[in-house]
Amino acid sequence: MTRALGVVMAGVAVLLSGAKDERPVAVEAPQVRQIADVTLRDVAVAVYDTDHPVIYYNPVLLGRLGPDLTMFFMAHEQAHIALRHTRAGALGTGVDQRNRSLQQKELAADCLATRTLGPEQRAAAEAAARFFSRMGTRQFDHEHPTGATRAANILSCLPDPVR
Repeated sequence: MTRALGVVMAGVAVLLSGAKDERPVAVEAPQVRQIADVTLRDVAVAVYDTDHPVIYYNPVLLGRLGPDLTMFFMAHEQAHIALRHTRAGALGTGVDQRNRSLQQKELAADCLATRTLGPEQRAAAEAAARFFSRMGTRQFDHEHPTGATRAANILSCLPDPVR
């Protein structure tokens, strides 16, 4: 998992730099701690903090998903941190508006994860699209889009395959 996160962090830095040439400008990214928690009900959760971002992950659940989905979900959580997603913007609003706001953040993290993985790790994003596609119109909870919506979003963000 450490290698996968390294690949993701390097990709996020390139994407956030806005570089268009072969030699992208490095972007200083905060060190992201990863903490295993077998009691976590989700595969992983990102907690954004300017100085000390953390990704909590359930190694048991990730272990059941295999390496490609693990890579995608860790890239997704890293994307939440790169995008500085918090729940603060959703607080103080009505439930429907809050859920829509959180769903948009999930889709943005899915897309950035897909782009960050890039053509070299396309299999991880394709595995995620298949995973979510099988969910159809079901949702993990009301704060997450339907599986079909997430699958379509991931596919729309896929880079061209490596040739």
